[in-house]
Amino acid sequence: MITMAKPLESWRIRPEYTIAQAAKLAGTSTTTVRRWLYGSEQPRRMRPVFGKREKTKEAKVEVSFLQLAEIVVVSRFRKRRVKLERLRRAHQFAREFLHIEYPFAWLKLKTDGAHVLGVFQDREPGETLLALDKFGQWTLPGEVIQALELFEYEEEFASRWYPIGRNVPIVIDPRFGAGKPTIPDRRLTIETIFKRWKAGQTISFIASDFKLSRSLVETTLQYADNYIT
Repeated sequence: MITMAKPLESWRIRPEYTIAQAAKLAGTSTTTVRRWLYGSEQPRRMRPVFGKREKTKEAKVEVSFLQLAEIVVVSRFRKRRVKLERLRRAHQFAREFLHIEYPFAWLKLKTDGAHVLGVFQDREPGETLLALDKFGQWTLPGEVIQALELFEYEEEFASRWYPIGRNVPIVIDPRFGAGKPTIPDRRLTIETIFKRWKAGQTISFIASDFKLSRSLVETTLQYADNYIT
């Protein structure tokens, strides 16, 4: 039996990112993220992917961490050429069936996604959101599984994200660094390290000053430009 989800903590649902920041982190375009969130009228009418959402004209920071997680998942489905309308209907079905607001950022999408989307497929036949694995079983597409594996979960919802991989020391945790990419278990943002280096400080000096290994600073700088928002 599906039970109602617990109320979510503010750090996961408060706005942390601009649309441009969310798009860069998720590896897609600003226009695409805006359309997924709010829909569009031009060049053709398109409904939002994640349900109706009112835009506040004054707001510059519009995307929460859980919304970012859902944007990442949808972008991976789109790489498999799953149509937006199918994703929109699956998201709506999961909200109604599971009684949760962010089903694409939910732990059980990772652990039991094939079952959840299989029920959707049975009730609304059409283009499948699943893929056949080498054993002939239905599962989530590989791109989606890989994306979900880079999230950590608390209370069944995404809480941390390693955008490049768990072996790379860059993490996004909305509780630290205002949601910007940071060094794991530190409040030190990647942007701070990158700016120090661009200003002319040596890698050895940065590593010593922040009590980091030289190799960690080097690895961070290797990826920093892609994740400075």
